[in-house]
Amino acid sequence: MARRWSPAGILLSPVGLAPAAASVEAFRSAARAAAGPDGFVEIVTHDADPREPARLSALFATPGRPETRGTVLFLHGKGGCGAEWAPDVVRALGLGFNVLVPELRGHPPSTGARITYGIFETVDLGLLLDLAAERFGVNRARLGIDGCSMGALLALHLAAAVSPAALWLQAPFGDMKEMAAHYLHRATGLPAILFALPVRFLMRRIARTEGLDLSFADPVRAARRVTCPTVVVHGEDDGLVPIRFAPRVYEALAGEKTFWRVPRCGHCHHADEPQAVVRAEYERRWTEFFRPRLA
Repeated sequence: MARRWSPAGILLSPVGLAPAAASVEAFRSAARAAAGPDGFVEIVTHDADPREPARLSALFATPGRPETRGTVLFLHGKGGCGAEWAPDVVRALGLGFNVLVPELRGHPPSTGARITYGIFETVDLGLLLDLAAERFGVNRARLGIDGCSMGALLALHLAAAVSPAALWLQAPFGDMKEMAAHYLHRATGLPAILFALPVRFLMRRIARTEGLDLSFADPVRAARRVTCPTVVVHGEDDGLVPIRFAPRVYEALAGEKTFWRVPRCGHCHHADEPQAVVRAEYERRWTEFFRPRLA
């Protein structure tokens, strides 16, 4: 396993550039309140992709009778956590949807030593959906997915595999090497140009020494197989995933699609995210997108 202080370790570590600050207890309390007197909140655990075993945790919440409702799956980014989705979960429950919020492999309380950019997570999430269908009657035909940053990459891979009813991508990126070089620049403070060429050799080294061929995580290849209605949301001032990284994903999407470029906004789940800066418009667009497709 790559050491976390090495370039490979930085990329594969579930630790982000800054620790997740959202309160898990406040998140669960908000979900319980939004679920209402007829609903419930449950923490479920399940085994991960057996190729790299882990034990994974997720929150499921419903206003009641979950088998009769659409479900929104929320996917956090590298170093993030499910609690970051608190406003979205409250909104979704208020609209009458079920919500499913996993802690991705490597992100506590889920176990796992590394992230794999969808190579194992796609199976992990498929197993979670199987569990939700068996335990709560969740219907994949009425599934919406909302993913942020690395979670947008996982959402692409999952959407290509399970064909959800609707897909909302926040700050996606279209090139693994380009994103890796930029992330290493942000993590180390070294000029991005220093990583532009070496990252190609780094990817090959990760495949050889870590047994993880990140070319299989190619976002554009996954996007070409996504046929459901999709919205791409990207802050024009996003420094973590620059907006120039998004068009390749958008152009590759095979179904109905919209690209919302949001001026004067940064990265999702940060203080200057679109949902915080233009909250009313964000909530209106999100509601008008998901409501008819999951009803």
